[in-house]
Amino acid sequence: MLVRLMYASRAVAAVDHEELLAILKKSKTNNPKDGVTGVLCFSEGIFLQVLEGGRNQVNRLYNRITRDARHTDVVLLNYEE
Repeated sequence: MLVRLMYASRAVAAVDHEELLAILKKSKTNNPKDGVTGVLCFSEGIFLQVLEGGRNQVNRLYNRITRDARHTDVVLLNYEE
C-alpha cells in the first residue's frame, strides 16, 4: 500500500547550508533503496516534508525523523493512502 505523509517540525539549532546539503546527500542515497520519494522544504528554522512510498518504509522513516535530535515539535499534518 502506497502512502503520502506530510509533517512539519522545528530545527533544534541553526541549520546552515552545509548541513542541508548533508541531509540531501544522505536522503538521495537512502530513500531510493527504501522506495521512498518526497520533498523537503526548510525556511527560518522550520522543516516541512512530504514523504511517499510503501506504508512500512514511510512509517519507519517518519519514526526515525521524530527521534532525530535535529527536530523538535514534530507534527503530523497529513497521512493518506
